[in-house]
Amino acid sequence: TLPASTTGTATILARAVDDSGNLQGTPASRSFTVGAASCPCTLWPPSATPAVAADPETRTVNLGVKFRANRNGYITGIRFFKGAGNTGTHVGALWTATGTLLGSTTFVNETATGWQQQNFDTPIPVTAGTVYVASYRAPNGRYAFNGGYFTNAGVTSGPLTALRNGESGGNGVYVYGGTSVLFPTSSYQSANYWVDVVFQPEP
Repeated sequence: TLPASTTGTATILARAVDDSGNLQGTPASRSFTVGAASCPCTLWPPSATPAVAADPETRTVNLGVKFRANRNGYITGIRFFKGAGNTGTHVGALWTATGTLLGSTTFVNETATGWQQQNFDTPIPVTAGTVYVASYRAPNGRYAFNGGYFTNAGVTSGPLTALRNGESGGNGVYVYGGTSVLFPTSSYQSANYWVDVVFQPEP
């Protein structure tokens, strides 16, 4: 399995050695084409689950994740993992890294628990290599999380990468309070609050 980070032509070289130490002189080669990832793409698959599905905290909080795409495209929706007790009206949002709101959407027809997804009315264009923040507002807390998730590495899935903590400030971001969506700026122990995006190369 090759986790390719770019598309186009690539070549693998291989050579063998036997138990007597005889090394193949000229490597064998095989060229192949790396195609574009099949989208819509997300950071985490539907099977992914948090270590803690519902924190005891019940204050209103906006939770987010910093991410980037490796090619131009569109964010068509926001996802988050919902644990028991994470009730009320949830609002997803997409921001620039400096806090400019690019779009928001209110979740409807949620299930009791598990992954929730809500699409934007209009897909939002994003630029390759640029950092964005996806967030959602949990009016009654009880959010999902994994402590230390982004401490040593980010997460790459297809064209999307959730950043390692420190790559563009802290990742796993939050802000308490507010009567509408707020830009999450604080981070604590590189936590993952299980916020995700839906990416498409075309709108």
